Amino acid sequence: MAGERELEISVAEVVDFLRVTGRFLPAVREVVQRKLTVEAAKKMGLKVTTQELQKAADAFRLANGLKKASATEVWLKSLGITVESLEDYLETNLLTSKLKDALESKAAPQKYLSSPVVKDAIRGMIYLEWLGKQMK
Repeated sequence: MAGERELEISVAEVVDFLRVTGRFLPAVREVVQRKLTVEAAKKMGLKVTTQELQKAADAFRLANGLKKASATEVWLKSLGITVESLEDYLETNLLTSKLKDALESKAAPQKYLSSPVVKDAIRGMIYLEWLGKQMK
């Protein structure tokens, strides 16, 4: 980009900004939740195969408009993310999904379906699905 310049920004500056804007604790909470989830999934013996990880990586690249390996490399470098970090992120997402499936299979659905909050959420989803069809 013409006129582009490099600025030096410290991690402390970013953390301070996130704290002041109220976004630090939610981010920390989410990272902790992801770590707890991975730990629990692994204790349950849940694993992600190389094929599953590759499929998730392909979907991620497609969703982010990264059609070529070279575009992905440039994108990762521009964000300061390693391939390993991206793979860890995707693996955590996959393990989270698998843990949710495992928890769901052990849960008593009636307990949740009888909740007014859940009923309202389901009603909202049904309405949104209906509305989407009406808008076509």
